[in-house]
Amino acid sequence: MDIKSELISVIKDYTDVPSGEIDTSLGLKFLGINSYVVLSMISEIENRFNVSIPDSDLYNFQTLDDIIGYLEKKTV
Repeated sequence: MDIKSELISVIKDYTDVPSGEIDTSLGLKFLGINSYVVLSMISEIENRFNVSIPDSDLYNFQTLDDIIGYLEKKTV
């Protein structure tokens, strides 16, 4: 499973940014992802990747690359 592609697939459902234009190094706020969207998005990510993400870890996610790195560690 390609984590980056899967994550972009999730993100495109929550933003107006086309998937081809999603830059994983940009801040979540730049992509229009606020705290309410993060909560919904994280639930879908947990289901899709079969992981549990504690609320305390959410504060560490500033970019999509942060989420990708987290998922890479959790899905090994």
